[in-house]
Amino acid sequence: MKKIISALSLLLLGSCSYLDVVPEGKATEEDIWKTEEQAENYRYYMQTYMPNLIGYDWSPDQFAGDDFITGARGTTYYFSSKSLLYGEENANLTYFGRWAPNCTSGGTNYDIYRGIRYCFYLLDNIYDVPAVQPENARRYAGEAWFLIGYYHQCLLEYYGPIVLVKKFIPIDAPESEILTPRTPYDECVNYIAECYDKAAGLLPDVVGESELGLPTKMAALSYKARLLLYAASPLVNGNPDYVGFNNPDGTPLMNTTYDKEKWKRALDAAAAAIALADEPREDGEGSGTKAKKYDLYTSADSSLPDAERGRKNYHDAFVEEPWNGTEFILAKGAQSGIEALQRYGGPRSIKGNMSKGWKTTLVPTMEAVEMYYTKNGLPLDVDPQTKDEDLYSVAPGDNTARLHRNREPRFYASIGFDRGTFEIDDKIVNLQLRGGELHGSTLKETDEYQSCTGYLCQKWIHKSSSYNQSKNSYNYRKYAYPYLRLPELFYNYAEADFEYNGSLSNLSLEYLNRVRTRCGLPRFQDSWALVGGIPTGKELRKVLHQERSIEFLFEGRRFHDLRRWKEAPEVMNKEPRSWNRDGKTQEEFYQVIPANQGGRVRVFEAPKSYWLAIPMSQINKNPNLVQNPGY
Repeated sequence: MKKIISALSLLLLGSCSYLDVVPEGKATEEDIWKTEEQAENYRYYMQTYMPNLIGYDWSPDQFAGDDFITGARGTTYYFSSKSLLYGEENANLTYFGRWAPNCTSGGTNYDIYRGIRYCFYLLDNIYDVPAVQPENARRYAGEAWFLIGYYHQCLLEYYGPIVLVKKFIPIDAPESEILTPRTPYDECVNYIAECYDKAAGLLPDVVGESELGLPTKMAALSYKARLLLYAASPLVNGNPDYVGFNNPDGTPLMNTTYDKEKWKRALDAAAAAIALADEPREDGEGSGTKAKKYDLYTSADSSLPDAERGRKNYHDAFVEEPWNGTEFILAKGAQSGIEALQRYGGPRSIKGNMSKGWKTTLVPTMEAVEMYYTKNGLPLDVDPQTKDEDLYSVAPGDNTARLHRNREPRFYASIGFDRGTFEIDDKIVNLQLRGGELHGSTLKETDEYQSCTGYLCQKWIHKSSSYNQSKNSYNYRKYAYPYLRLPELFYNYAEADFEYNGSLSNLSLEYLNRVRTRCGLPRFQDSWALVGGIPTGKELRKVLHQERSIEFLFEGRRFHDLRRWKEAPEVMNKEPRSWNRDGKTQEEFYQVIPANQGGRVRVFEAPKSYWLAIPMSQINKNPNLVQNPGY
């Protein structure tokens, strides 16, 4: 256990002490490559430019989609994703310093291009360090190529076409090497894919406990699969909105002609990563000689009923292990963000006291609650048992809405609802979320820490997460937060298969059913047999999007998927809803009203809001840079 937590601290929080080793100016061999120890430190230092995706104040991913919402009272200074939700981002004001480290107060700087530069510096020097064994030099080089690909991909996902950097550029290089134009999107994709291919040829398939968090061949192949799926998606594959989006010399930055073969490339990339995952581990690396290199995590006794087995399997996959090496392909252990998910996600501990205990403010949207399937593995508006019901009413003799009954196991693993249960403080809490109750509205709009939808998020909270009232102290569960999990590859394959071939192959169904079996649901085809069979065409596309979204709710993937599918304008411009939070009685509480957003109105403008703006400071420096459309 200590070894794993040490890995969390060292590898994933960043070896910030090594910042003192690398000068702000041009680094030299004399500074860095003297000893094996310093080369090792530099290896870890390269990772410190990876943006933190955990929590509410570093990245937009988790809270600028339609699944996770933050309290109405919190300002953008503390909840940076609100800058995207409410149209505050522009070329002169950004909360996300990724392209350049110049975000506004309250934002977070990463200076990703500097990270790319340092990775190339390692590549130029690592093979010449006498103290480093050749096999280690190759591995460090593989890690550098992975990070070069990762950093470029990160920029690509937030900004669209970027400036590619393909070598180490000294700070005294001529302007012709520094002030370059943006590279067309498809060229960016091809180069990033090449970086991952180079990394995959140098990295180990898996790593041991003492090296958790370091790049692997599996990570390289998996991020390549994500990259190519995004590149095949409607936002960047034949999107007519980008006609005229050109560099100053007239070079188009987007290919506005649809290319079906991009889906085939995405399909093949997902297949390659899954094939590696399914390879058997060697003795000593897994639970047995037939254990796969990567597999879906399971913890529940197989004798349990499907519903309870699925609920436990899914919830434990995130918080039971300090590091889920079975399923997590890349994860981070920034405990400040992980602690925030617990501190601001739990139910109120002390009635009438906002200053102590769990401070409810990071909660599911009603839209996310509605997205989960029924226990039959079907959407609410499709399942014969629910499609004609008034799901927002309470059945005679019951004490909670029909919306909360007969749902799939992932719902109960993730959602805390009125009169339902919540595991925290080493016990099972019965939630009381109506107006004036312990966990519900305080009946004061000025109080910050209360759910703005009438729900709580259980997904990131372990039963052992506890608050000691007498000491006013917290005992947080320590675990790693997934950046890319194995199920994503299964969904990538199925989506690319459908888009390329027009239907789902038996292999796609197998991959979908692996996920369903783990979480206690019927097989995909068995669920849809209840309503006449698997849908086709646009309806099947809609189902696949929902199937994927449910698995990754509250993990930040919905933010990116809504954009690449071009569904964001319709979804994000809707006013989020909630229960009548101040309602004191059952009848009063179970009325659907607008969620409290502090008087703000959501704004998603196409094509502007799909990308962050290139900082004006960079455009002023580089006359070859063009701004993203709409800014």
